[in-house]
Order: sequence, then structure tokens, then C-alpha cells
Amino acid sequence: MLLAALLSIAAPVPASAEAFLAGTLHLDRYRAVATDLNTDGTPEVLAYAQAAGQCGSGGCTLYVLARRGRGWRVMNRMPVTRLPIRVLASKTRGWHDLAAHVAGGGIRGGYDVRLRFDGRRYPGNPSLAPRLVPRGAAGRVVLR
Repeated sequence: MLLAALLSIAAPVPASAEAFLAGTLHLDRYRAVATDLNTDGTPEVLAYAQAAGQCGSGGCTLYVLARRGRGWRVMNRMPVTRLPIRVLASKTRGWHDLAAHVAGGGIRGGYDVRLRFDGRRYPGNPSLAPRLVPRGAAGRVVLR
């Protein structure tokens, strides 16, 4: 049972999602992981874009992809995000909260934020999300 729980946190990205990232989003540099954020048995994909036009002084863009039939759709696009990205044990509206680091672009020192699902998506701008307290709350790093 423990092994199944750990495997549901992070898994290889399906080839169809890789094709979507490269072909539809035109990303040539990214880090990605499949993880079941809403525990429905079908993994979503977190992709941290490191391609030209996807990064700035505040970080790079984090995409959340969800299944759409046999394909994928962009559920979220979150610019100004920094690694590491963690899936937290806590949930909001049935989806695991995420944690990301925000820094640069006018933010001094940097800090971790909690990204909560609002019923449709995660926040579009992580730099406006609440600080993660306690720092390092229970979760698993899925992208570094």
C-alpha cells in the first residue's frame, strides 16, 4: 500500500503528454512529472517550462495539464514560479495543494507559497499566493 501511495505522487510522463508539450505548447526545454493531483486514478502532468520566452526574473512557467479524452489540455499556466515544486499532503476542494518557491522580480529573499485549487484551477500568479506556513510543510518534491 505504501508503494502504491508513493507511485501515485510522481510517475513518468505519458508519451502523449510529451507530444503535447513539444507539439502544441512548443516547449523544447522543460521538466515534467505525472502525478494524480485529485486522486481520481488518472494522473495530471506538472511541466516546468525552461524554454525561451517562458522564464524571467521571477522564474519560469509551471503548467498543469489534465487529460481531455485521449489528449491533454492546459488547466493552468503559472508564470514566475521557481523550483522546487512539491505536492503537499493537504487538499483543497479535493485536489492536493502544491508548493512552489517565489523570488526575484521584486520579491526580496524569496519564500515558499501554497497553491490551492479553487474548484477550477490553481492560482495564475504564484507570487500572490499565501506563504507556506509552516515552512517545509509535509509534502513530496516532484520537480527540482
